[in-house]
Amino acid sequence: MKNADLRKIAIVMISCVLVISVVCLVVMLVVFNLPEDTPLQEVTASVTTAPSTAVLETEQPSPTAAAATENDFTVSGSVPLQTEAASTQAAPAAVPESLQNALANSGYTAETLAEKGVGQLVVVISHGSAARISLYENTGAGWTEDAALNCSGFIGAQGAVTEMSEQVSGTPVGLYSIGEAFYQYNQPVTGLNTFAITEDTYWVDDPDSAYYNRRVIGAENRDWNSAEHMMDIEGYKYGFVIDYNTAAEYNKGSAIFFHIGYTPTQGCVAASEDMVLAYLAKLSADRNPYILVQ
Repeated sequence: MKNADLRKIAIVMISCVLVISVVCLVVMLVVFNLPEDTPLQEVTASVTTAPSTAVLETEQPSPTAAAATENDFTVSGSVPLQTEAASTQAAPAAVPESLQNALANSGYTAETLAEKGVGQLVVVISHGSAARISLYENTGAGWTEDAALNCSGFIGAQGAVTEMSEQVSGTPVGLYSIGEAFYQYNQPVTGLNTFAITEDTYWVDDPDSAYYNRRVIGAENRDWNSAEHMMDIEGYKYGFVIDYNTAAEYNKGSAIFFHIGYTPTQGCVAASEDMVLAYLAKLSADRNPYILVQ
């Protein structure tokens, strides 16, 4: 074989090697620059085929694309389908402005009521020792005010207080559950649990007693120097217990009730007899009633 032929063969082989090397290099560059989840079948197409359309950097996304979120799944030509969590999210319960204001002024929110499962709320808005009393109920769709139960009343002679003790004639501000209803002679109509006041019924207000801020029947185990003999108090003809200081913290106040009264009290909330009876008739233990004092 002549030298000229050998040179021609060598040139062809070198050219083939160069072409193969360039192709391999291009393929490797494409593969290593693809996202991890790109199918390998698309490698050849991406090398040989240009995209049919292109988006300029200055173009803005379409309104439909801008509105899409990671919680949407869009089927072409259809309305986006929301995820289950978004579709089942409940709307917040409606709250009248008057109740919103009362809660805000007391440092509470509608979420507070929801967390506690409150179904009925007595609201006492104080002006010195005078008060405006109203009732709100959660209907399930939102809170509504019972206008028939709006009335005037009284609280402690020193008004609404944040620091309570046995020496203070004020009504403690805050949100408290409503306890049992009580009566002296004739049991009223009410959905609350009740107890009858008798000659043996005492409510202990001595901080040094083991029965501090407790109702006691009889005095056989008396260890107190001071207690309310409930039958002697005319305003206790009808009323209900406000669950204040249920932990019986020393000298934090005791015997806070909602009862009949026409003048400022030593710490209770008071209203006329007909309104106390109206509240008792409306309130129900099944609705988890609370009282808000501000």
